[in-house]
Amino acid sequence: MDTTECISMGGTANLLTLTEKSGIGAVTGTVDGAAYGEPTSEPEDAGDGSLTFTMFHHFLDKDGSRLHTRDRVTVRVDPETDVTFMEVEYTVVEGTERFAGYGGTFRSRGWTKPDGAHTAGVVRFEGRLCRE
Repeated sequence: MDTTECISMGGTANLLTLTEKSGIGAVTGTVDGAAYGEPTSEPEDAGDGSLTFTMFHHFLDKDGSRLHTRDRVTVRVDPETDVTFMEVEYTVVEGTERFAGYGGTFRSRGWTKPDGAHTAGVVRFEGRLCRE
């Protein structure tokens, strides 16, 4: 019998860039609060019309719990609509409070689009984190 304790990482985030290299998100779902993220590498051409790069995120729940992740991002821009489609793989490096001791990887898919001086968008999360 598997007694591993896991948490489902479902939810959504509405995103907004703060600067050219950072952004925030209002997060609902398993994390109910906010997220902050920044790239940690320059984009590289994946050879299929998409770009890949790395990031980190800090997820902050309204109950005080936090997750810190290191991420791999793949983006593809639609030149006709200026919409960027993205997939992110988040790997947990630290969790506090109700996320303490949990690890693993979860994912999101979504889009962003320039909106005046900022870029806005939405992503949907899925996956599981398990107690290590």
